[in-house]
Amino acid sequence: MQVFFLIFFGLIVFAEVIEEKTAVLILARGGSKGIRLKNLQAVGGSSLLNRAIHTAKVAGIRDVTVSTDHPLIALESIKSGARVFHRSPITATDWAPSIWATLEFLSSKPHIEILILLQATSPFVEPTNLIGALRKLTFPIPFDCIFSATRSYKLRWKPVGIGVTPINFDPIARPRRQDWSGELLETGAFYIARRNVVMSGSYQNNNCSVWEVSAAESFEVDSYHDLQVANVLLSSNLA
Repeated sequence: MQVFFLIFFGLIVFAEVIEEKTAVLILARGGSKGIRLKNLQAVGGSSLLNRAIHTAKVAGIRDVTVSTDHPLIALESIKSGARVFHRSPITATDWAPSIWATLEFLSSKPHIEILILLQATSPFVEPTNLIGALRKLTFPIPFDCIFSATRSYKLRWKPVGIGVTPINFDPIARPRRQDWSGELLETGAFYIARRNVVMSGSYQNNNCSVWEVSAAESFEVDSYHDLQVANVLLSSNLA
């Protein structure tokens, strides 16, 4: 019975966080270099931007905003049911780090206590993973930040002089996949952080945890080739 009440209380806290304190921010500037207007490119018949907004909405997050400097991206955002934040020219340059645009947005929204930075170019994020990650932020152990990661079992090397040296294993005792837990790789698909963390100039601190996603969900579109692969994965039901 005690466990039941703990779970019930956790769900109540989670619902309160979603409705009153949480917002999704999607950064979508118009000056992408690898693919022109990358966020408007289609995967499975829907734009990357539309897919991200839809994911956030299905996860139950009502406050979804797209920060952009481009009118076509703004129009797609409105059509997809998101608010538009007009991004300044400085934060929309290709040399400006994403935290600048995030701080610009958050500074104008004092009511937001928890921010979800959702990347439109990660088209296969599942709404259930956003829900799970947001719940993990608050219950049962409070964290300051949660970010998406995928597990890798790659054996890594680094160059040393004219040769190489292993990074994460002993060549004399090479680990079998089933004998080690692998490594967690940050995917960039989403970051969830409390306001004070972001306002300090970062999405992460030393009180973070991860939410593991599949290899498919870690896929990121950064080139026309990636777009083709994403559509193939979707049409083949592999994502």
